[in-house]
Amino acid sequence: MKKLFPTLLLAAGVVVAPGVQAKDHGKNELAACRADMEKYCQKVEPGEGRQMKCMYDLRDKLQPACASLVSEKYTRYLEQRQKKEGR
Repeated sequence: MKKLFPTLLLAAGVVVAPGVQAKDHGKNELAACRADMEKYCQKVEPGEGRQMKCMYDLRDKLQPACASLVSEKYTRYLEQRQKKEGR
């Protein structure tokens, strides 16, 4: 799981949107997300935003710091994806 979490962070822009690095966020936020990821989305196959979507879908169960970060980054991820697809 420890190897999958950075994948989530990078793929999701925590989820790291292009130009935004995980280090831009506090260690407490990342620690909160690591614990929540392991608790709620550990079995989700990484890739294509699946882990990020899992976290976003369960944001009401996440620790507040993580929920805030996931909401922010997932929204940014979707906006960038739409721009890339020309919508």
